[in-house]
Amino acid sequence: MDEREELTAELQWIKYRTRMLDVIEEKLLRMRQIAEIIKESNLSADEIESINMEFNNLAEQIRALDGESRKVDENIDNE
Repeated sequence: MDEREELTAELQWIKYRTRMLDVIEEKLLRMRQIAEIIKESNLSADEIESINMEFNNLAEQIRALDGESRKVDENIDNE
């Protein structure tokens, strides 16, 4: 791979990573909304458990997206 191809591949990865970071940001914003709801509400134990499950699910999705989008070699070919 010559320098031009390497730069092109790096640019493709940067674009991919940026898109994944945008998705992660959306999920983080939802997590913040959830935290605000819990903070401002008097919720039952069942409601808290349900919200906590959603919060944890979002956290798992964020970890997966972050980990996957850091893999440079595999994602460059997917563009």
